Amino acid sequence: MNGWSLSIRTALPVLLLFGASSCGYTLQNTKTNSLREEGVTRIYVAPVKNLSYKQGVENLFFNELTQILLAGKRVTLVDRPDFADAVLEATVTGANYTTTASTAAESIFPATIAAIEGFTVATEYQANVSCGFNLVRRKNGVATESIWNSSFSRSRRFAGNNQKIEYGTTSALINESEFDRALREVAHGMMQDVHEAMVARF
Repeated sequence: MNGWSLSIRTALPVLLLFGASSCGYTLQNTKTNSLREEGVTRIYVAPVKNLSYKQGVENLFFNELTQILLAGKRVTLVDRPDFADAVLEATVTGANYTTTASTAAESIFPATIAAIEGFTVATEYQANVSCGFNLVRRKNGVATESIWNSSFSRSRRFAGNNQKIEYGTTSALINESEFDRALREVAHGMMQDVHEAMVARF
């Protein structure tokens, strides 16, 4: 029994070292399979287009996208398309939230106030976002071809805040605030996916 335990303790550092070097190789391999192969090192991020009904979401996604690209240090961002090897175009095609759970109106706060029988109220919503991305090569200041394009969609649930009478006067504002918070989390995660997919060209 002691010999078996000793063997495990001896082998464990070797296995961990092998696993660590294996993961390192995978990450390094992902980074080498990048846009550099296409001669793209400088990118201009065009203003994000917003085709949804959510005002201002284009600014949120533009900021998240540029921050993720800067943090990744896999490409250089430039402030004019004329200085870029390629232009990254992004379009928000949808940004909304839908009800995913509800309850009878008489059960929400305050329960002492009567409600219409059979009327239901949302207790949970789901934020849904969809975006399209297109990386267009530029040569001598002219767009020539699409190097990479893809569509992404993400969802995130958040709690509803619906109440009765005077307590419910701010419910819509709180729900919209929670939607904004969910959008920020969705945007951050989506832009990380976009960054990896684009630079590795999956």
